[in-house]
Amino acid sequence: MRSTHYELVQLLKDCSITFRVPIFMFNHNEKMIHHFPDTVHKPPKIFQKKLYSCLRESKHFPFQLQLFEDIYFQYFFIYPIQNNLGQFTFISMGPYLLQEVEKLKIRKMLILNGMDFSYEDETVKYFSTLTIVNRQKLESTERLLTSLLPGRTESHSIGQIPSEEILDYRNFKSNHLNAKYSQHLLELNENFNRYFKEGNIKALHEYQQLRKSALFPLGNGDELRSAKNNIITLVSKLTRIAIEEGIAKGEAFSLHDFYINYLESKETLTELIKLESTIVQSYLKVMKQRNQSSHISPLVQRAKSFIYNHLTEEINLKSIADELKVNPNYLSSVFNKDTGTSITKYINEQRMKEAKELLSNTPYTLMEISILLGYNSQSYFTRVFKKQEGISPKEFRQKLQTYS
Repeated sequence: MRSTHYELVQLLKDCSITFRVPIFMFNHNEKMIHHFPDTVHKPPKIFQKKLYSCLRESKHFPFQLQLFEDIYFQYFFIYPIQNNLGQFTFISMGPYLLQEVEKLKIRKMLILNGMDFSYEDETVKYFSTLTIVNRQKLESTERLLTSLLPGRTESHSIGQIPSEEILDYRNFKSNHLNAKYSQHLLELNENFNRYFKEGNIKALHEYQQLRKSALFPLGNGDELRSAKNNIITLVSKLTRIAIEEGIAKGEAFSLHDFYINYLESKETLTELIKLESTIVQSYLKVMKQRNQSSHISPLVQRAKSFIYNHLTEEINLKSIADELKVNPNYLSSVFNKDTGTSITKYINEQRMKEAKELLSNTPYTLMEISILLGYNSQSYFTRVFKKQEGISPKEFRQKLQTYS
């Protein structure tokens, strides 16, 4: 079979329509030479640095379809093609989202990555244009793309392709990805999934076995950066599984945000290996607690989930009851019976728990924490914190620093 540049472009157009996803094509200088559809919304500039970093990472495995996940909640495929001169042409398919990215998550993402809120509107608009799929559909798309994309041994009509873009394809074999490289760190096997969902400590052993054979180099030659990027992927995957299993988004994202920030303080591989185990055990604890609290009524579980997901908003008994379509008095009674506390007190406790975690483990200013927790002002946040904890947020942080 002879593939031409024209045929490849037509194939990518068809894929863009079929998979409802933007597709970009870059030459060896990382300059975009094609994109589909014509009306595609290009990623904001703040996202593009990560995309180009992934293009460079993909060179390690030419002619292999690779799935990447970035810190902006996006999933996308990259297929690097290497010609006989060693030059690359890249096909990037995506991004996809696995779930809707809410405004609170976008604000947290901007803060965590040192960006200001001037990017917020652009980012919200951009995410609204992306296709949301589940994990199963993402995996199905990967299998289809693997069979559709031409391989190394397919020759091309040189007259139709500029010399610097000569594409030297290879055929995929059914088992084209070697087990050592084909699985990403967190393409968790069935045993890990089962134990993790049970909150069983055996999941830690399964993970340790997986990491020995499933690590991708993700640091462009920097071993420490590669380890950190793999941990970022670990945290993102565990967060996704936890949410799918019914853990409140707010609780799961709280762990996610803390560890994504905390890992950057680690300066040795030994520290990062230890942190990996700590992360898995932390998520396992959450899963175990969730399983042990399964006796709590579905109504209370829904109320807790709503509270976690709306901590940044003005919520109270009535607004929660309205959302759940139940009588406020009935909700209050059931919640008190199952948890031993009132909804109002529970809301305050969760906000203060989040605040203390941010004060303890992040460098965020009081203003940033106020924004993350949805308070109208830093002074109001300070008053609420002091009333609940007996000292101000600033004093709380200073006290921690004194004992550290």
